[in-house]
Amino acid sequence: MSPTYRMPSAAARRREAEIAEVARALAAARCAARLAGLGTGEWVVRELLLSVIAEIDDAERAVSQLSRSLSSQGR
Repeated sequence: MSPTYRMPSAAARRREAEIAEVARALAAARCAARLAGLGTGEWVVRELLLSVIAEIDDAERAVSQLSRSLSSQGR
């Protein structure tokens, strides 16, 4: 008997694609903030950008956790 594979539902695949899109947007935002920080010598601006990067990292961790949670529910 051959093993069976259950294709994910359309809703699950759409949800995974949306989560991946958010993760990519967060990565792009982090890169933009880092580049902006390299382009300025002002302490206040750099500190604000570091704060933005920290918030983006927190959001990315939350998206990753959500993704794992949703994929484990779909199994």
